[in-house]
Order: sequence, then structure tokens, then C-alpha cells
Amino acid sequence: MPSGEVNTNDLVSTILQSGKDLYVPKILSKEGNMDFLRMYSADDLNLFPPGTWGIKEPQDTYESQARERVLGSPSDTRLDIILLPGVAFDRGLSRLGHGKGYYDRFISAYTSSRPKPLLIGLGLREQLLDAGEVPVGDNDWQLDMIIAPEETISRTN
Repeated sequence: MPSGEVNTNDLVSTILQSGKDLYVPKILSKEGNMDFLRMYSADDLNLFPPGTWGIKEPQDTYESQARERVLGSPSDTRLDIILLPGVAFDRGLSRLGHGKGYYDRFISAYTSSRPKPLLIGLGLREQLLDAGEVPVGDNDWQLDMIIAPEETISRTN
């Protein structure tokens, strides 16, 4: 989001410089559909226009070629990790998103034919609450880890 969430620009640069493949979210509809498209370089990020909610998103093409997609193609692309933003997180590894279910729907669709990736919430210290304080529903995915500036919480803690 333009404000109120962890800035991931340095993380993006580090991932790309290490030679890893990086896929970033793209909103497909306001009804809650999302896919992840491949980002090819730090310069690529600079060309992303603001998407549905004002968040920079990749265009469908890169250098006149169709951009690799996770769900939207017959590709066998597998994600190792999904970094999830949120409004709030709790020490019980629950996440409160913005209420549209984009990530929960994507993860459900993704895991219907592939192994579940590690789900990591990225939050600010003000977003981290005590266990049980974040309301969860039947369709909400529990995180495997939360990383905040002064605290990392995982299932092994």
C-alpha cells in the first residue's frame, strides 16, 4: 500500500541481485482475484503503474513478451515463500488483511495443485498484537512466520 505497510524495496533489490525469481501480486478484479507475475529487474519495478488500490503492479507484458504468471498460465511455477502484508498480525500467527480476501483466495487456488509455500507476514511493530486479537474466519490462512522490526515469530517459537 502507499502507506501503512512495510516498504519492501530493499528486499526486492536483494532478491533480484541474488539471482532468485521474484513474483509480485497483480489484482485481476475488485471482486478479490489476484495472480502473481514475474518481476525481472529493479528497473522493471520502476515501470510499474499504480494498480487497482494505488499499489504499483506489473503490466501483463515485459519487453513486448507476455510476463510469466503463477496461476494464469499452464506453467509449473512453484513459489517457495509468499510475503503477506496486512493491517494487523497477532502472535498466534493470524493476519488481518484489508478485507477483500485476495491473498486467501490466491493461496487456496495455488495450493489446490501445488505444495503450500511458506507464508510470512511482514509487519510494523504497531501492527503486531497479542495472540487471539486478530479475528479469523474459515477462509483465512494462518501464517508460518511473522517478521516485525524487533521480533520474529514462528511456529517453532
